[in-house]
Amino acid sequence: MIEFEYIEKSRISEYKRYYDYTDALGCEFNFVSAFLWRGEYRLKIGFYRDTLIKAYFRDDGSVWGYCMPSGKNVREAVELLISESEKSAAPLSIAYLSRRERDLLEELFPGAFEITEVSETRDYIYLTEDLAQLRGKRYQAKRNHISRFNRSFDDWRTEPIGDGNKGDALRVAELWCGENGYDTGEYAEYKIIRDALIYMEELGMRGMVLYVGASPVAMTLGNEISPLCFDVGFEKALRGYEGSYSVICNEFAKSLSSYKYLNREEDMGIEGLRKSKLSYHPEIIYERFHARLKT
Repeated sequence: MIEFEYIEKSRISEYKRYYDYTDALGCEFNFVSAFLWRGEYRLKIGFYRDTLIKAYFRDDGSVWGYCMPSGKNVREAVELLISESEKSAAPLSIAYLSRRERDLLEELFPGAFEITEVSETRDYIYLTEDLAQLRGKRYQAKRNHISRFNRSFDDWRTEPIGDGNKGDALRVAELWCGENGYDTGEYAEYKIIRDALIYMEELGMRGMVLYVGASPVAMTLGNEISPLCFDVGFEKALRGYEGSYSVICNEFAKSLSSYKYLNREEDMGIEGLRKSKLSYHPEIIYERFHARLKT
């Protein structure tokens, strides 16, 4: 039986060695995000013969799903998960599969799993240059948003997040929660943004705050997935500043020119969020799948 434990901040580098990060694009490679969200999703890590396995737990301590094992003994690790599921009489579920992981699972266990696409968990991945330059007709609406912002607010600026303005970044998240009816004492994402700001240097995170005059009105924060791709994990802007989302997205992209791609994560099945992500014209829609062992 595999012993699972919560992700530890001090062991993130150790976890990464089980994955090939050379050209990684998907969020399954992002252990910084996994660490930050570990409590909300009850995400834990286990090991089997030099292979890493991520598992999602229910409140009662049972597992509702695993991620595809990664390491030197993937087949044996999946076989062990199958055996464990048979003992518990609960069908084995492997969640958040990328296309590459789905293909590997089908290759190793042909016909053994029922596999379905899960559109709300796919990643939206963009060319950094596209979001920084906003060239061409397809980005006309975004340029218009930025132009309106410039006409309305001529005293705006951006600053990278550091010790001197972490409080301003968190203030944006706090005000955003108030505008959207969330209690900061209960809303998980607010607490996760707070933790991300506390640990951002240790976690290698980068972020930006947008100001109008002395007032912080938007913030964004993320971390590197690989030398090829940066994950924009958080982005918040206040309602009274039309165009601020477009401005902070554009300005942050300009600061990330060393990365070819920006991963702006999933839409969670929220129609408005899906439309927003599509409006930025992703270069790649990184598909996700769910596999359930056939009985």
